[in-house]
Amino acid sequence: MRLEISNLRALRELVLEPGRAINFIVGANGAGKTSVLEGIYLAGRGRSFRHAESGPLIRNGADSATVVVHIDRGNGARASILGLRREKSAIVCRMDGNDLNKRSDLAEALPVQWVGSQPQVFLEHGPDVRRRFLDMGLFHVEHSYLHTVSELQRVLRQRNAALRSGDAEMASIWDKPLQLASEQVNEARSRFVEKLMPGVISLLSEWSQDFDFSYRYRSGWNTDKPLSALLKSKIAIDLKMGFTGIGPHRAELALFSDGIPVEKKLSRGQQKMLLLALNIALLDVSRTKTQSSPILLVDDLAAELDEMNRSRVLRSLLERGTQAFLTKIDDTALRVDPADTRTFHVEHGVLK
Repeated sequence: MRLEISNLRALRELVLEPGRAINFIVGANGAGKTSVLEGIYLAGRGRSFRHAESGPLIRNGADSATVVVHIDRGNGARASILGLRREKSAIVCRMDGNDLNKRSDLAEALPVQWVGSQPQVFLEHGPDVRRRFLDMGLFHVEHSYLHTVSELQRVLRQRNAALRSGDAEMASIWDKPLQLASEQVNEARSRFVEKLMPGVISLLSEWSQDFDFSYRYRSGWNTDKPLSALLKSKIAIDLKMGFTGIGPHRAELALFSDGIPVEKKLSRGQQKMLLLALNIALLDVSRTKTQSSPILLVDDLAAELDEMNRSRVLRSLLERGTQAFLTKIDDTALRVDPADTRTFHVEHGVLK
């Protein structure tokens, strides 16, 4: 793999040839180390993990930001070249010279998983964050899932449009198609959760985390009854609200410790270990199904974690041969063989 980034936030021109395992991106606050992770994420998702409040994506004085990734496919195959250019009003993506028009094409070419420095964002910002986590994990494992969830979204848009126009008869026409699409999405998510969570529990035990952990996947409706019948019974409410109130778009992966939501029970450090366990378990499921796994991006591994827990996480990544990029603010030694890692220093937007 070779990474080339230009004019992305604080980064001017950066060329990086990372190792196949753990890569540390080291730099002071504001040096641009998180922007390196952002560049990889942009190439794999077509959007940033940062909020708009983080400032302009394109470096001041430049017309566009560019990310180019040379992807080594192994087995002697020629490397693929994935390029993304973000202009002020448009985004252009190309793969080996061919235009890519869908973000899913990027995600298939360069699968990435992101763990931010603030685990509470994943745990406290509503069930939609965790639904997206499940859906992206499913896409890594089963590319056909994209069609399944896209069909759900299409049918849901049609029904909601009818509800907003006050047309109960038209809305009811979409009840059966919505039930079919909802059942397919729910079955896929349920299967994925049951494959994912044993790995999470195993990692927490392996890492000697002493808190209780349990989970519950909620489908978004009472699956003991046909969804179409429930939709019919709630049509008056849906018409009043202007949207469909039940279904897989209301699903939730609820996480508990001693029966209490983890965001109310666990410390910040425990929350971060749980979030890391979720992401590494997702990599394991992906590897089992596809013989490959996404690149893991971790911003500020040291935040909220003591040396022992940092070392536990790194050991798990090394055991799996996971390609990972992790930022940190200094060269503080970690309990890991330097031969298993590469370290890159970023200063004032330039690789040193």
